[in-house]
Amino acid sequence: MRLTPALPSRVALSHDAVRAALRAAPRQRLRDAAASLLAGIERDTRRARSVLSDLAGRSGSFEIWEHYPVRDAVDPHSGYRFYYHAHARRMRDEHGHFHVFAQLPARAGQPDHAHLVGISVDARGFPLRVFTTNQWVTAERWLAAVQLVRALDRLDLTQARPTRVARWVQDTARVFAPQIAAVLQRRDARIAQRAARLGADAARHDRRTHIVSQCRVDLGSQFRHLEAAGIV
Repeated sequence: MRLTPALPSRVALSHDAVRAALRAAPRQRLRDAAASLLAGIERDTRRARSVLSDLAGRSGSFEIWEHYPVRDAVDPHSGYRFYYHAHARRMRDEHGHFHVFAQLPARAGQPDHAHLVGISVDARGFPLRVFTTNQWVTAERWLAAVQLVRALDRLDLTQARPTRVARWVQDTARVFAPQIAAVLQRRDARIAQRAARLGADAARHDRRTHIVSQCRVDLGSQFRHLEAAGIV
């Protein structure tokens, strides 16, 4: 029997909620991330490139399902890592998406990583949405949203390669931290609802639920929020 996929739960934050969260974030770190993103966009525009250009390499092309970079980008000091790939079926305007992970202390019989967030981008490398996945998708160790938000706050990809892409992932995660926290919280709420009927383990391994929650994002709008919050 073919399983009918469950649609992601959509999250939409008010302007006031986003700005309040931005004001509560470490100001200088957020200001640095925003400045770095803006400088990268200006540099790429002059060179007719994007953050995806450094992933594609000399060929300039992407293969469906392949990981970029091939062995994932790992910060050897912090253990945080990410990769980029694309599905044959994807959301409108999406080129592909990044998956970002935190390294966890070893625990017998359990995975050593947790999925922090997915970041979808268009062909220009501009963010379209942030999203969460169900446990079976990335074979992760399941952590509560509050733990993942703390891990996101410690995100460090300084020594990961390609450097330009790693910096983009880190900066983007920081700039959109309010939306990421919101989709993680919605993920927990939705899985809890399904667990009430199916059981916790069954809910997290239900292949009808791939993307659990998502929030559309826009870099221009986020910079306006940053300005309104007095960050930039």
